[in-house]
Formats: sequence, C-alpha cells, structure tokens
Amino acid sequence: MKKKQRVAEMADEVLARQAKARAERTGEPFEVALEAVRKTEAGQQLGELGEGPHRHESADQWQEDMSRERAEERRGERGLEG
Repeated sequence: MKKKQRVAEMADEVLARQAKARAERTGEPFEVALEAVRKTEAGQQLGELGEGPHRHESADQWQEDMSRERAEERRGERGLEG
C-alpha cells in the first residue's frame, strides 16, 4: 500500500496483483485473468469496496477504522458469552 493511497486504488492494485499471478500461472492474457479474478467472491468484494462509499477515503485511515470496529465487535461478543 502506498502513502496517501485511496481505498479504490488499493482495491484495484490487489485485483491487478491477483490477476497477474493467475496469468503467470495459467498462461491466460492479463485481461482474461482479471475478469476471472473479478468473478470470484473475493474479487467481487474488492470490486464493491473499490466502488463503495469508502472509495475516496485514505486506505490507511480506512484500515485503522476497520481494525477498531472489529476489536469493538470482538469485545461485544465476549461480553455476550459471559
């Protein structure tokens, strides 16, 4: 992840890395591999993230916010178990 990178840019970068790896592994052209990656569940989630309401946010800030939210959820779940 690059400094000042936006969530949409981060999602596109991850999709491109996965497509490149698939293309190298299968011999498919990059565009074909990218389409195949976008059709996977993870690819669809990344596409939604890159086009969603957080797309213009700083990726660093978004990740920090997500970590905080997950920690709060875990604390809440532990409270229900007791």
